[in-house]
Amino acid sequence: MFIVILLIALSVWGVAWVIVDVRRDGYGQRATDWSRVAGHDDALQRAESTTSYR
Repeated sequence: MFIVILLIALSVWGVAWVIVDVRRDGYGQRATDWSRVAGHDDALQRAESTTSYR
């Protein structure tokens, strides 16, 4: 019985540690800087620089 209680306590501690670690890892959502995305074609900028529209 002691081993079962020990395993449950370690499991609870591990889950709590994972939650804390994931919350402070620094890799949260960030706004995308579209000027740095490869192959990004800004249609509005392209339309403003041309004389005719499709």
